[in-house]
Amino acid sequence: MFSNLFYWLVKTAYYVFFRIFNRLKVLNEDRIPRARPLILASNHCSNLDPPVVGSVFRDRMRYIAKASLFSPAIFGYALRVLGAVPVSREDEAKAAMVLKMFLRFLEGGENILIFPEGKRSSDGTIQPLEGGVALLCLKSKCPILPVHVSGTYSALPSGQAFPRPVKIIMNYGFPIDPATLPERLPDREARSEILERLASEYRRLEAETNEQAG
Repeated sequence: MFSNLFYWLVKTAYYVFFRIFNRLKVLNEDRIPRARPLILASNHCSNLDPPVVGSVFRDRMRYIAKASLFSPAIFGYALRVLGAVPVSREDEAKAAMVLKMFLRFLEGGENILIFPEGKRSSDGTIQPLEGGVALLCLKSKCPILPVHVSGTYSALPSGQAFPRPVKIIMNYGFPIDPATLPERLPDREARSEILERLASEYRRLEAETNEQAG
């Protein structure tokens, strides 16, 4: 009971902060599919991305975070309640282990947040996508919900201690459902098709966000 209350309190606090300090704007929530669980796939250029997505998305989700962020214990407890799972730098490099962890979450009915670029973008632009998100989609048969976040790179670039009051916009894309792939498509081609669709959707979202930024 306490954990659930604490989760919603922290989630609401983040949302209010971003709405006021960063003038957070959310676009196209009507694109969120009703089916659960979902694989939220977001671009990644700042440490602000997880709390922004987590505060906006209405349901709980799980994601990995650096083990160093879980100390002291009070912060570690808060992160765990918010759905974060501690992963050491060495374990984070073990893609198979991380993918199995995410797959267990999805099989258990939990939403997950994943960053298909693999690491933060060093210049704010979307980097080449890694194949893990496509593999998860195929194995779990869960839809991918593309998410594009803009403004976080300027608000909190690498090395910055506290966010700047830069406007942040989060835009939901059209879901990518593995059920819409051509039948009997070989796994390798299916993964490539999913990644191509996701990369294309990111490009479209970036342009759409720029058009609606006013």
